[in-house]
Amino acid sequence: MAELPLIDTGDKNSDWEVVQDEEKVKTIQDLSIQDTKEDSASLNITEEQSENVTETINLTSPVIDRSMNTLIPDLTAIKGFQNFEDTESIEDLKIVGQLPKWLVAEYFRVGPGTYDIKYLRKVEIDGQIQNASAVYTFGHWFDALPLVNRFDLHGERNSITYRNRLTSKRLVEKIREHHGYSPLHPAGLYMSTTNQTVLTKLIKNSSKASKPDAEPCGATILTSIPGLPGRLYCQNYANHIQELDPFDLKPIKLLTWNEVNPAFKGSSSCPNGQYDTRTGEYINFTMEVGYQSVKYHFFSISDRNPQGRVIGSISAPMAHINTFSITPKYIILVICPMLPNAGGMKYNWCESILESFSFRQSEPTLFYVISRESGDVIATYRSDPCFVFNHINAYEDDSRDNVFIDMICYPDGRIADQLVTQYLREPSTMKPPRLMESEVRRYALLHIGEEKLKYLSHGSSIPSFTSISSRLSSVFKIGKSTPANYGGSEETYGAKTPNKWYSWMPVATYNKRIQPSVESPSINPYYKMYKHSIMYGLGFSASNVMKKGAMWDSIVKINLESKSVLASWHQHNCYPSEPTFIPRPSIGAGDEVAEDEGVLMSIVMDASKSTSFILVLDAITFKVLATADTGCLIPLSFSHGSYRLRDI
Repeated sequence: MAELPLIDTGDKNSDWEVVQDEEKVKTIQDLSIQDTKEDSASLNITEEQSENVTETINLTSPVIDRSMNTLIPDLTAIKGFQNFEDTESIEDLKIVGQLPKWLVAEYFRVGPGTYDIKYLRKVEIDGQIQNASAVYTFGHWFDALPLVNRFDLHGERNSITYRNRLTSKRLVEKIREHHGYSPLHPAGLYMSTTNQTVLTKLIKNSSKASKPDAEPCGATILTSIPGLPGRLYCQNYANHIQELDPFDLKPIKLLTWNEVNPAFKGSSSCPNGQYDTRTGEYINFTMEVGYQSVKYHFFSISDRNPQGRVIGSISAPMAHINTFSITPKYIILVICPMLPNAGGMKYNWCESILESFSFRQSEPTLFYVISRESGDVIATYRSDPCFVFNHINAYEDDSRDNVFIDMICYPDGRIADQLVTQYLREPSTMKPPRLMESEVRRYALLHIGEEKLKYLSHGSSIPSFTSISSRLSSVFKIGKSTPANYGGSEETYGAKTPNKWYSWMPVATYNKRIQPSVESPSINPYYKMYKHSIMYGLGFSASNVMKKGAMWDSIVKINLESKSVLASWHQHNCYPSEPTFIPRPSIGAGDEVAEDEGVLMSIVMDASKSTSFILVLDAITFKVLATADTGCLIPLSFSHGSYRLRDI
């Protein structure tokens, strides 16, 4: 037998171990080992032991250790879905190019930092109890434990400094102790196997308050929330708000919205609240799930009213909602038919989001128009079923009786299923083989005042979440964790279908604004709630668009009025995260700043160099103004970034 190689387990505290079976060489290489001071010296594991461990552990996919990235020839995005090791130091980055003089800012990004957590478990081998190592892996891009990045940019000095922190280290230890993670509240996971028994939900005390670093908050990051005293916050898909120290990024406080105000009742909230620059209000909602109905409690909070107030509470079908829009007069709640399984029981039992909700092709997308003044529903509209991660903007026309809303729409919910860890790390296995194509749609909600009478007459006939579920299937059938029936025998929605519960609703018409598939939209924040023309987002390069499992690899600039792509940025083997638009500040009353006058910021992963760099683009011309290598590979993120401009 040929001499077998020694394989580095990735554990800095362990010795090198001899692998006794050639088939196990790849298995050991594929195990990503999370470094920990508590790990003991690694053990020699035979083939039989290794099989016993993997049978009891949910290993969703192979893992590539970050320390081995430079040895991997792969030039796809898979390197962007691995563990990150944070540091305490502040790094001065070397800049190529020149920052604009006016760009003096703090730029924050949150995203995945820890996918895989090593733990030790006891196994019985030949009548003896021995320790064996295994790995718990989060199963979805949105579930990986958060990494927060801070960049300080100073245009006058042409300098960028960088620091980072993993913000759920206490939770890592709990997962290592319990060999998995089972959140004790709804919407705690997007789609990950808990590796826990049902008894854990009964035995543990969910009323015990979590420590600031024991609750993952990685859906979005904000430099402020009006009414709250901190200067940096992260939110999750549940109702948690994590306050961070804005300088060293250490978690210092954990809140829920009902702790801010008991009237903000509900077990989950929207991770992407909206800010009104005119009034200084932060607007969001909590979802309260009852036995017979669901209520969405919309609220506002501001520096003038830090206690906040409930704008209005509406009854509407229960659904998974990632965002919403506001205009000066209205709140626009869009309910896609991502509806609850088992009448909401799975959600209340703290199952993951994709296990709790399924896309229903037979149900319409609903548009609720809510008065910000009275809190009442003014009108409801319906349209074809679609799935939405992100809204772009909403605005009223001059009559203020019509509202237009731009959204990035998918034909169904398969895009959420495609972003599981296994597909991201093994793109050749993705189903369907390419990311679902999106459409930028502009919806028209016309004659709102006239449609109010229809809602007053028929609004009570809109089904609750229980009656919608019962129309589709029995509780027992929907309760099973089966994929949605895309394109199968399920009845499909038709706008002209008579005698349906939604037949009385006016139809929200839409038109497609742009051909290429895009995601992660960004616009000038001063144009929020008002008519806009320019948007930025992530797109596909011509060389990447048809590849199986390919991820977004370019940044695009789109004119939504002319329906044209104005510019794009792409670099071979590079994968950007969401582009954040930072407008140039006006220097006086006579200084008019154009809609696209500013810069775009993005963290870009360079697969060929196994590192990431900061990209600063001129938002008008797409000329590269500056880049700065971070010296590390920052995992790709789908979350929204935030910035704070400082006075020069």
